[in-house]
Amino acid sequence: MESRIDERYRLLIIDHYLASAKEGVLKNGDKKWVFVCPFCGPLGRTEGRKKHLKGSLLWNVQQNSWVFYCVKKGGADCMNSKTLGNLISALNPALGEAYKKDRWHSGTTGKGHNIGAPRSITGIGTCGQKFSRP
Repeated sequence: MESRIDERYRLLIIDHYLASAKEGVLKNGDKKWVFVCPFCGPLGRTEGRKKHLKGSLLWNVQQNSWVFYCVKKGGADCMNSKTLGNLISALNPALGEAYKKDRWHSGTTGKGHNIGAPRSITGIGTCGQKFSRP
């Protein structure tokens, strides 16, 4: 089941970064989103090729998360699949850090999860001193 954090950020990137996104269903019943690949879509030679829906977000049951795939693999950023967090970071690094912070606050980063901790988290320690967690 998709977490609220993943759902919020998935809908945010679909609305702002993924052109012509359409929801669909795979043969096994899992959900998918197809769209123009944000990395290699603009590289098409003709206007028609620039609008091909070659990128997709597929639900991965083992990771319990969305994974980005590009069928065309026309750019360096779409050669390998990416987790939702890596896709967000590739599209907008500041938004990627915000996603990692939200996941960190919910306790779903680091070992045993599909995303690492954010670069810097600052809070108040037990004695009032500031601390930073890598």
